[in-house]
This record gives sequence, structure tokens and C-alpha cells, in this order.
Amino acid sequence: MPLSPSGEIEIGWHLHPDAWGHGYASEAARAVLAHAFVMGLDRISAVTNKDNVASQAVAQRIGMTHKGTTSDYYNAECELFSVERK
Repeated sequence: MPLSPSGEIEIGWHLHPDAWGHGYASEAARAVLAHAFVMGLDRISAVTNKDNVASQAVAQRIGMTHKGTTSDYYNAECELFSVERK
């Protein structure tokens, strides 16, 4: 889904607590990223709540790089991650 009017594309994951800790978010996110790059997208971003260490770990696990803290999205201070097609 576009993250901003600039057309930046965002990936995200929301799982029921019963599903936490099984690798489901990482597995699904890897598949979505692979499909996005096959479809020709060059860059995918993710933003997490600054306190959501688990989601930040997923972002890093799937190859995203932490770009810093931003308040440009969701009217909140967030951690920004991104990955580019190789």
C-alpha cells in the first residue's frame, strides 16, 4: 500500500498474539517482498511503533535497514526501515 503521496510502498504485519514467536510475520513478509520485486517495485518501506521491538526485529530479519526515527507517518514517532531490490 502506498505510504505517502510520493508513492512510497509500505509493508506491514499485524498478528494475533497467539501467532507471535512462530516466524509467521517473517515468512509472509519475505514472500510479499519477493513478489513486490518480481513485479518491478524498487523499494519497500516499513514503519513501526518506536517501542515495538518485535516488529523492528522482523524488519531487520527480512533484510530491511533501519533508516532512523521519523514522525512523517501516522501522526506518531515511528522507526523507519527500507529495503531495495538487488
